[in-house]
Amino acid sequence: MQYPEVIQNLIDDFTSLPGIGGKTAERLVFYLIKNGEQEKLQQFGKNLMNLKTAIKTCRECGNYSLNELCGICMDIKRDKKLICVVANAEDIKYLDNTHSFNGVYYVLGGLLNPSEGVTADKLHIKQLLERLHKNMANEIILGLNPTVEGESTIIYLKKILKENFPKIKITRLSRGLPMGGDLEYADEITLSNAINNRSEI
Repeated sequence: MQYPEVIQNLIDDFTSLPGIGGKTAERLVFYLIKNGEQEKLQQFGKNLMNLKTAIKTCRECGNYSLNELCGICMDIKRDKKLICVVANAEDIKYLDNTHSFNGVYYVLGGLLNPSEGVTADKLHIKQLLERLHKNMANEIILGLNPTVEGESTIIYLKKILKENFPKIKITRLSRGLPMGGDLEYADEITLSNAINNRSEI
């Protein structure tokens, strides 16, 4: 049996999202048909449209924001000399929720992965160096996932940063995070310990 085109199109839209299979997509669509009030569905559609029209990237760190600068970069209580480099903007939330870090962040835009075509020139490394030339930091924390790609990126960044800024202290999250793990799935206590017990590299 074929679903009507409108239903099938929405199922296809949901399955195109990471982590959502066909069965889950069908459940979501039929839930919306049965329980979705017109007003709520319109708001849902509006929120989806706003992802592209309202969301900006912070010109300082690359975090998602409604303004030119994100709330973290605008916070005068933050230590601007302490920068935690993360792979993606969503990693900021996981680390910041620990309330163990009072510095600022920088979004790299991914991790080195040549087999997937992600080389150094595809990441925001040049912009990071430019930021450091303008505003020298005391410490750079490499807050990257402890995966093969994360480790490769750490090694590369350490080399580049040491060459350009030999006086900056470079640290990484402690080994409390399991090898091959992901910041997204680590609990706040583990992440807090990883920040507080970071080691110099």
